[in-house]
Amino acid sequence: MKIAHYELKLVDPFGIARETRTTNKVVLVDVDGGIGESSPTKFYGESADSVEQTLRQIEPLLEMGDLDYIENIDAAMESLVKGNQSAKAAVDIALHDRLAKKLGVPLYKLFGRDPNCEMVSSFTIGIDTLDVMMQKVEKSKQYDILKIKLGKDYEHDLAVMKEIRKAVGDKTVRVDMNGGYTLETARVACRAMADLGVEYVEQPLYKGSHAELRELHKDAPLSILVDEDSMVAADLPKLVGAVDGINIKLMKSAGIAEARRMIAIARAFDMKIMIGCMIETSVAITAAAHLAPFADYLDLDGSLLTSNDPFTGAIFEPNGRFTIPNAPGLGVALKPDTPPIFN
Repeated sequence: MKIAHYELKLVDPFGIARETRTTNKVVLVDVDGGIGESSPTKFYGESADSVEQTLRQIEPLLEMGDLDYIENIDAAMESLVKGNQSAKAAVDIALHDRLAKKLGVPLYKLFGRDPNCEMVSSFTIGIDTLDVMMQKVEKSKQYDILKIKLGKDYEHDLAVMKEIRKAVGDKTVRVDMNGGYTLETARVACRAMADLGVEYVEQPLYKGSHAELRELHKDAPLSILVDEDSMVAADLPKLVGAVDGINIKLMKSAGIAEARRMIAIARAFDMKIMIGCMIETSVAITAAAHLAPFADYLDLDGSLLTSNDPFTGAIFEPNGRFTIPNAPGLGVALKPDTPPIFN
């Protein structure tokens, strides 16, 4: 296994309820020609250094058996290493890329769902001052769907959302509160967001607030989805009756295999599905895009928020619509004139 660190630079400072970033360190892997990516976050207890340490622990597993048996390797990784989801995701993504390349087909063909449907990603506006957020909205006016980060201060959030609705007319707007509100504030915020025509709210309460989520959901005037509360498939039964949908991210689920289990279980519980992302290169974004035909909502703008993505992959139009590559595997490649990632 080859391992490489890469620092992504953000076009604009990116603020959520917990933090603001201007760069993001990712770790890329090559497993027998398959490419994968980890985008670690400190909220989940990971860093680029911890990812490399975990990958070194995992490496012997990849030398012990047939790399085609991805679920066997995923299970072995889970037994060997608890947590460290984005590190395991890098290996899982690389193994899926490798297998589809070996079979000579795009990855989506292994999943049995035609990707020739309309796929549109939202574009995210991070938390900032009112003036800066409105400038970002103006710069992003070509996107059909905007996702607004809230959750730091309700009065500020409400003022921002009123101005955004005035500026964008009837455009689809979603909000992500990143667990920033109390139950009382979330109730008020949900009513206000519904009055402003917001499509849904994401993660209004802090991770693990299941009882409060149930209370909020009882009379919520719009749909509630969760992100931080939906890590893996085992989390979903606890959310039945508390939410309307979940946000699946490969960096939380430890890769594609578990994400597909989450999709199946969510459908069994009549939950809506969003496929989301962290700040990532086109490697991880494209991997998630191969699951897009299974989703109700898409938030795959992680690479669009950066200025130095070294890869090409999923092809985005200016309005956020995108297509999945038809090349074997993920269909990603280094951009022309980009130095090799793996030495």
